Amino acid sequence: MPLHCASYRPSLLCETRRSLATVKAHEILEEEPAKTTASDQWLKTVQGMDPFGKAQARVYGSSTSAPAEGDSAPDCTATCPDHHSHELEHSIRDFLSTTRQRPRAGLKPDELVVKCPVCSPGKSRRLAYSAHLNTNTGAFVCTSCFEQGSWDKYQELAKRRNFQNTIPKSRATDPPPFEFAEATLMRLQDNLLSHEEIYTALTGHDKGQLRLRPETLAQYGVGLGFVDTAIPEILSLEALVEGCDHSVPCLVFPRTAFRTNSFIESSKDSSAADSGRPALSTGRARSQGSAAISSMIEDVSDSAGTTASLSDSASLSEFHTVQLKIVGWSIADLEMYVPVDEAQTGLFGFHVASPESPDIILTGHELDAVAAYQETGIPAVSLPKGPYQLPLDAMRALERYERVYVWLDDDHQGTAAAELITRKLGVDRCLVVRTKGGDPQGPKSASIALARGMDLTSILERSQPVQHDKVLDFSALREAVKFEVTNPDLIRGVESTDLPGWNACFKGLRPGELTILSGATGSGKTTVISQMSLDFCKSGVSTLWGSFEIPNVRLATRMMSQFAKRDVSKEPGDIDYWSRKFEQLPMYFLKFHGSTKPDTVLETMRHAVYAYDVKHIIIDNLQFMMSMQAKGMDKYDAQDAAIATFRQFATDEGVHITVVAHLRKDQPASDVDINSIFGSAKVTQEADNVVILQRHGNSDSKVRCLNVLKNRFDGTLGKIYISYSPETLGFTEVPAPRKRKSIKIVKSAVRLSMADRLVAEAEAGGSFENIIDDQGNELGHESERPLLR
Repeated sequence: MPLHCASYRPSLLCETRRSLATVKAHEILEEEPAKTTASDQWLKTVQGMDPFGKAQARVYGSSTSAPAEGDSAPDCTATCPDHHSHELEHSIRDFLSTTRQRPRAGLKPDELVVKCPVCSPGKSRRLAYSAHLNTNTGAFVCTSCFEQGSWDKYQELAKRRNFQNTIPKSRATDPPPFEFAEATLMRLQDNLLSHEEIYTALTGHDKGQLRLRPETLAQYGVGLGFVDTAIPEILSLEALVEGCDHSVPCLVFPRTAFRTNSFIESSKDSSAADSGRPALSTGRARSQGSAAISSMIEDVSDSAGTTASLSDSASLSEFHTVQLKIVGWSIADLEMYVPVDEAQTGLFGFHVASPESPDIILTGHELDAVAAYQETGIPAVSLPKGPYQLPLDAMRALERYERVYVWLDDDHQGTAAAELITRKLGVDRCLVVRTKGGDPQGPKSASIALARGMDLTSILERSQPVQHDKVLDFSALREAVKFEVTNPDLIRGVESTDLPGWNACFKGLRPGELTILSGATGSGKTTVISQMSLDFCKSGVSTLWGSFEIPNVRLATRMMSQFAKRDVSKEPGDIDYWSRKFEQLPMYFLKFHGSTKPDTVLETMRHAVYAYDVKHIIIDNLQFMMSMQAKGMDKYDAQDAAIATFRQFATDEGVHITVVAHLRKDQPASDVDINSIFGSAKVTQEADNVVILQRHGNSDSKVRCLNVLKNRFDGTLGKIYISYSPETLGFTEVPAPRKRKSIKIVKSAVRLSMADRLVAEAEAGGSFENIIDDQGNELGHESERPLLR
C-alpha cells in the first residue's frame, strides 16, 4: 500500500514505559457551564455535552430525549437537492477563505477541522482548530467547549468573534501544517533495519524477543532515530536521522491522518476557482466524502494562489504523517514529539484501518497495536494520549466501526480505563479483552503475550462486554474478587515517585476515593498537593486542578518550578523549554476563583471527565469555594452537602478527588486529630482518607509531617516526614527524626542506696541514660557519678 508515510517497517516500546499525554497545560476549561435545577441533572448535563447523537442513548440509556437547541442537524444529503449541496460547499469555501483559515482533514471522511467560533479567540493555533465541520450538512461541534449547531449558526457566531488574534502577527494568515518528507521517513525506517540489536529484539523468536513480522512493522512505519540527551529538544529531522557521538537510539512511531493540502487566502474578495488538478487518489478506493474534502481543500488552495510543496508521489497518497512520537529504547523517561504542537490530530495505525472494516482494535501502546493486527488481521490503533485517555478527536474516528475491541493492559488501572472508554464509545458495541484470562502470572499486554508465543486470536475471542447492570450477584463479582485476592500488588493505585512513604500507607492513588488534606494556615498544603498531583500526572494520570484560593497563573508557575526541580523565575532563559515540556502533561485547570456554587463546579467536572478522561481532581480549598454560599449554621449544612456530592461523584465517575480543608481556628497545634477539621463530622466520615499536614519542631523548622489519620483501603496509618527545599519549591521525604534520649527521674538521688542503684541500672539495660533528681539537677550516668552512701 503506497503511503506518504513511507513503506513502513519495525519498532518497539519497552514494556515498562508508559507514555504521557500531549496536551497544553494552559488549555483550561474555557466556558462556565450553564446552571440547571432539573431533577434529572446528570442525564441533562451529559446530553448537553455529548456531541455525538448516537452515543447518548448507548452510553447513558436515554433513547427518548429530543435534540437540544443547537444540536447538529441530521444528515440530509440523501434528500436535499444537488444544487443545495453545491451551494453549501461554495459557502464553506468562501467563508473559510474570508476568515483566512487553514482547515485540516478530520478523522472522518466527511469532515473538516476548523476554528471554533466561540472558544478559539485567544488560543494558540493548534488549540484554536477544535471544531469539526460536517461538509454534507454544515453541522459543527467543538470538542473543546462543546458548542454545536448548524452552518448558519457557525457563521453567525464567527462574525461576532475576531479570528485574527489566533494568527501570528508576522503572518497574514495561519501557517501551513508541518510536512514530513517521504525520504526522511524512509531513512528512519532504514535506521531500524540496520540496527541489529533492536531489530532482532523486535523480530526475533528467542526468549525476550517480540516476534513481530518485518512486513507488519513496515506497514505501521516504525523507525529508529537518535537523540542527543544533552540537547533539550530536537533541532531538526536531519539530526534525528543521523544523530551524533552522544546520541541514544529511540523508537519512532508515526501518527497518520487523512491528507489535507494547505491553503492561504491572499484576499478576502478572492473566490474559489477551478484549478484543473486531478482529484487526490490512492491505491485503495477512497470514499466519496473524503474525495469531496480533498477537492474542497484544493479549490480553496487555488483561490489563495498557492500550491502545495509536495512531491507527485506524495500527492497520490490518501494519508500523511502529522506527528512523530519518539521514545527512548533504553531510557524510560525519554519521550518527545515532532512537531511538539500537533496541528492535525493523528493516530498510530490510522492508515491501516480500512473504511470497509466493521471491527477495530484499540490498544494502549503502539507495539500492542502492531502485535494485535499481525495476529488477528483486525486493524488496530493505539490511544494517542497515553494508555488511559480517549480524546474526543480519536473518539470521532471510531464512530464508523460496528465493534471496538478495547485491549488495554490487563491490570487494575487498565481495567478501570477500559470500562471508562467503553462507556464513552457505547457499551453495546465494545468488547474488553483480558490478556491474562484469569491467570495471575499471565501477560498483561498483547505484545508480551505474542513474545510468549500465545495465540492472540484465542485471547481476542474470549473478550466480553462490560457488565453495566445496577444489581449484581456474586457470580458477576467472582472473577474480580479472585483477581484482587490473587494479585494484591496489581490492585495498588498509581504510586508516587517523590514520596515512597505515601505508597507504604495508601498503596498508591486509586480511583473512586475521596481524600481530605488539612493543616494549619501556612503549613504548606497547596505546595504539597501541587507537587503530588504533578507527580501522579507525570505517570499519565489526567489531572484537573480547581484552585479557588490561588490564581491559576501563580499555581502553574509554582508547579513548573516543581516540575523542573528549580526556581524557573531565576532562569528566565529556560522558561520556553520548560513550558514546552510542562504542556505535554495531561494537566487542566478550572477557571474559577473564590466563591462558586458546588453545582457549577460539578457540571464542569463532568465535562472534564467526559472530554479529557480526568482521573484526579483537586479542590483547593473547600472553605474558599463555599465562602458566601451560606451564613451561620447553614454554612455547615452547605459544606456537608458539597462533601457528599464530591463523594458520590468520585464513586460514580471512578475518579480520585482530593479536597483541601482548613483546621478549626480554636484547635491547638499540639492537639490536632481527625476531629480538628473545620465543619461537622460528616467531612471525615465521607472521606476514604484523611491526612493532616503538621509542622515538626519549632516554627522555623522546614520539616513537616503528613499524619495519616484514616485509610479506608487497608487501615494503614502513620506519619510521613518531609522537608521543604526552597531551591525546588517542593518537599522531599526524610527519615523520621530521632527521639530524644530517655530520662529517668529518681525521687531522691541523695538517698539512693547501692542496691537501688544496681536495680535502676539493671532496669535500664545498661543504656547510657541520664538520671536527674527531683529538683531537675542532672546527675549523669551511674558510671560517671561517685557512689552515694
